[in-house]
Amino acid sequence: MSLPLPPRVDPKIWQICVGPDVKIPKIHSKVYYFPRGHLEHACSSPTAATRTILDRYRSSIPCIVSSVDLFVDPHTDEVFAKLLLTPVTDQEPPPPVVPGQEDDDGDNLVSYVKTLTQSDCTRVLCVPIECSNLIFPKLDLDKSQSITVTDLKNQEWRYTYTYSNSSRLHTGWLNFVREKKLVANDSVVFIKNSAGKISVGIRRNTKFTTDEAAEGSENLTDEIKVLDAAELAEKNTAFDVVYYPTASGWRDFVVDAKTVDDAMKIGWKSGMRVKLPLKKYESSNSKMTISQLKGTISFVFNHSSNVPNWRILEVNWDGLDIPQIPNLVNPWQVEVYNIHAPSTSSSTVNNPRLAESSSPQQIPYSMPGTSGPMSQAPSEVSSLAYLCNIGLQSQLGTR
Repeated sequence: MSLPLPPRVDPKIWQICVGPDVKIPKIHSKVYYFPRGHLEHACSSPTAATRTILDRYRSSIPCIVSSVDLFVDPHTDEVFAKLLLTPVTDQEPPPPVVPGQEDDDGDNLVSYVKTLTQSDCTRVLCVPIECSNLIFPKLDLDKSQSITVTDLKNQEWRYTYTYSNSSRLHTGWLNFVREKKLVANDSVVFIKNSAGKISVGIRRNTKFTTDEAAEGSENLTDEIKVLDAAELAEKNTAFDVVYYPTASGWRDFVVDAKTVDDAMKIGWKSGMRVKLPLKKYESSNSKMTISQLKGTISFVFNHSSNVPNWRILEVNWDGLDIPQIPNLVNPWQVEVYNIHAPSTSSSTVNNPRLAESSSPQQIPYSMPGTSGPMSQAPSEVSSLAYLCNIGLQSQLGTR
């Protein structure tokens, strides 16, 4: 007996909830599927047996996106995407690309992302003035009003909205926090359409952990789903993948094919200087903030192969001691900005092994033929990559 489908989400609202840097590939577009990246996204601590099985498969499989569905998880309230991927060969002409789901229906949406503080989660929600002006009705000083907000599962929540020295949500807000199991540094995304209806989505700062996951059963189930997807891909059989965009921006394992191919044409080698722009958005009306990380490639894995591989660049970031930024990255996540920088370490090698490094940010990672752990990099940053990476589970079971 198949599980019931979770609630579908309007494409515009879905995109606002995940942020502008997440790009879902269009139907019939060509992408690469990376099984090892899929495992990273799905499992926080995969078993050695699972990694060994994946090492027997191709490092990447070119695919055509056959279908796209957008949902909200009924247990965690996180939005996710389900894609049907069909492996292709060079002899097969790709079908014409189908335009995305962002059809202009005339509904003008505005939004604001509010990162929650400890006080927001235990007392009342303090609403920034920009959010008040964009989303909520205007109030006179010392007045209050009952407002209705609808979550992505179409459940209505009633809050008391007040304004004195600042705007606040009172009665009903803490019920919402407890029901959704929100904690400090999670975010709520308020969205208002042209008719004045207010919706609310959720971005979790860390992966939502259920009781089953804490006991290890969910992690094992996710590993099986990844293995099932990778096996079907290896056999050139169509397979499903599910991607939770907010789980991690670093695990980009279904990626636009042209983006990957262009990056693999670069002659990557040790000593190259690279940069990684990091973007941050607050609301639909705010300006984008960009900061840049710069670093030096210290090692390149298996770049002699024409087949795209996963995390082949080891980068020592300049003056950085932040564990959320991994040392091992993919070529399509970074840009070369000084090709003629002097080489400072060993040259590219064909043997896919992990080079020794004194960098304090070194993250262990399992390349083909090794038994080291997969890298684990929780992410609140967005990479420059064309983030059309989709996956997590190979069937529609949600957390």
